[in-house]
Amino acid sequence: MLRCGFWLLAVCFWLLVSCSEEPTANSQGPIAYQSPVDYEITLAGNFGEPRPWHFHGGIDIKTGNVEGKRIYSIADGYVSRITVNMYGFGNAIYVSHPDGHTSVYCHLQRFADQYEAQLQRTGKDTLSLVFPETKYPVHAGDLIAISGNTGHSTGPHLHLEIHDTDTWVMRDPMAYLGHLIADTVAPQAHSFMAIPVQGEGVFNGGSDKQTFGFGMPDIKKQHTTWTLSRPFTAWGRVGFALWADDYAQDTYHHYGIRYMQLLVDGREVFHSDVDSIPISCQREVNLWGDYQHWRRNRTWYMKAYKEPGMRLPILHTDIHRGIVHFKEQRPYHLTFLLRDYQGNQSEWNYTVIGEPRTLKGSRHNTPLLLNRYLLFLQCLWPRYSFRDSGQ
Repeated sequence: MLRCGFWLLAVCFWLLVSCSEEPTANSQGPIAYQSPVDYEITLAGNFGEPRPWHFHGGIDIKTGNVEGKRIYSIADGYVSRITVNMYGFGNAIYVSHPDGHTSVYCHLQRFADQYEAQLQRTGKDTLSLVFPETKYPVHAGDLIAISGNTGHSTGPHLHLEIHDTDTWVMRDPMAYLGHLIADTVAPQAHSFMAIPVQGEGVFNGGSDKQTFGFGMPDIKKQHTTWTLSRPFTAWGRVGFALWADDYAQDTYHHYGIRYMQLLVDGREVFHSDVDSIPISCQREVNLWGDYQHWRRNRTWYMKAYKEPGMRLPILHTDIHRGIVHFKEQRPYHLTFLLRDYQGNQSEWNYTVIGEPRTLKGSRHNTPLLLNRYLLFLQCLWPRYSFRDSGQ
């Protein structure tokens, strides 16, 4: 019985730290990264975009809506793996680098001749081949594949991921390729959501969550400051969430938000920095975002606070988990700051007046224990279980 209790405690400890630890790559010093294509990079998607049950694990590089573009290794290293699948990544090639990272190139039409020859010998439609370090060394700029539209892809493009080789933590490719991508447009907020804590808060006289639009500011600016003239009222404990997108010039695509910060009277209560995501915490995107709202409206409101039990290391809050406590009869000045990797920033302001109300007190949410249990189960998957699962 004691032994069972010990192992139960050990498993619980592992669950608590597996998402919060920030593993460091086994670096042998900095290496130079370069473009995987021989033309100017334009993105169709960026790292960390919220999707149902997962974050977008890389960047989507446009290929002019055609197949057949030459794909090059972004840095020195060796081809460590190739996979072929009808789903997920489709045809994908993995290059391990001496700084402790692995780059993954997905949805390929085919591989360079020397790797393609390995596939022809197997005659299989679905496979995974792993190679030793000495078999296929490559240098930055070496041809490794031809772009395509295989696997779970909605159109021809290159999906590129960068992982920590040892832990398979997903890294933002912009940290390595951002200097190659032009972007002078700030992120834009569309609306915010007020989410009173059940029995402990009200917003604009109501205890249910409510959304409020910011209007239509110019989205093609490098810096934007926007202030809502309408005042709001609140009392007690209220959380906030934001629907926002990032943009770039000369493209109609929109992207996820790299950096979000919530200030109350100039003091930070929350910030997120989507620079890396542990594979085991992929499904926590549904808890950070309002998944039920997305199912109804297809818009992601990302919370500026942490739900109990969340372990995503990209979220940072004050001791109140980012929940704002309106307890004084005065104006509270709230500001959302949004920033992309290139430093383009926008500021979104509104005022909330503290207006005393009688609160019912905390009510226990009966599914809470079950929800936490299911969340732990979601993170029990092996670290490598999502490698072939697609974007």
